[in-house]
Amino acid sequence: MTSAPILRSVTVSLDQHRAFSVFTDEVGAWWPTQSHGIFGPACGRVAFEDGLIIERATDGEQVVWGEVLAWEPPDRLCFSWHPGRAADDASEVEVRFVDTGSATRVEIEHRGWERFGAEASARRRGYIGPGTWGAVLEHYADVAEPTTDAADLLALAAAYEAFYLEAERGGFGAPPEGEWDALRTIAHVALNDYAMTAVTQSILHGTPTTFENLICQDPAVLTAHIERYAGDLSALVDHGRGCAATLLAILGRLGPDQRATPVACRVHHDGALVLDAEKPWEEIAITLQAARHLPAHTGQLAALRP
Repeated sequence: MTSAPILRSVTVSLDQHRAFSVFTDEVGAWWPTQSHGIFGPACGRVAFEDGLIIERATDGEQVVWGEVLAWEPPDRLCFSWHPGRAADDASEVEVRFVDTGSATRVEIEHRGWERFGAEASARRRGYIGPGTWGAVLEHYADVAEPTTDAADLLALAAAYEAFYLEAERGGFGAPPEGEWDALRTIAHVALNDYAMTAVTQSILHGTPTTFENLICQDPAVLTAHIERYAGDLSALVDHGRGCAATLLAILGRLGPDQRATPVACRVHHDGALVLDAEKPWEEIAITLQAARHLPAHTGQLAALRP
């Protein structure tokens, strides 16, 4: 017996190319990981990477949601869909970007239910109703549509650019004893972005949250992240740039009241607790990130060059 596909759509005031780019390049900024992710509040990143859709926790653990089957910008993409399940237990999702003249209609078709046999109807019902694809597309539209009260992120974007330009220069030597080398420094910044993205998601969804930076300093977590990219500097930089772009995009979703949300922060430096207090999230994620955290690591990289 054939089960009908699930069809949902949303229209956004973007051209096809930009609509496709927001859906794919910025998926980590709009996908509601708190409610629609494997790791929930511990999710630090969702991204299309190397033909896969990958969710990563703040400690770097990862799960694959699906495999890209078709990538045809700006018109369509298609992927298998099996979050939390094995790859051979997948349905299929097609996303179409239709030019309406003044906007783009983004259509999702979720199909392939018949492959689940007796479970087909129950599996299909799990994607119907409130909180399913329609709700997910509303989060997409929230990123795609312009806002008038977004934070000024120019200084933060410039700080990221300065850091990654320094990283791309290469030519790094060995660090002083007990200090991070260049790869660990770059890995730390990306993993710190995981943690900040997770906190920002919690603020958007109105759930309690804390910010801690111990995980993104853990030697085992840093090593695992570096090994995931085979110790390749360029690959780590590309990944880090993607993490920064996601964080900038999701911070851009926060309104003034959300940016002022007090967040309990426990920040360590060189093993010592240097901050244990509630701070407005804008102060931590935007102001201090741009003025202190990223410039400090940019200088750290420069000092590693003979």
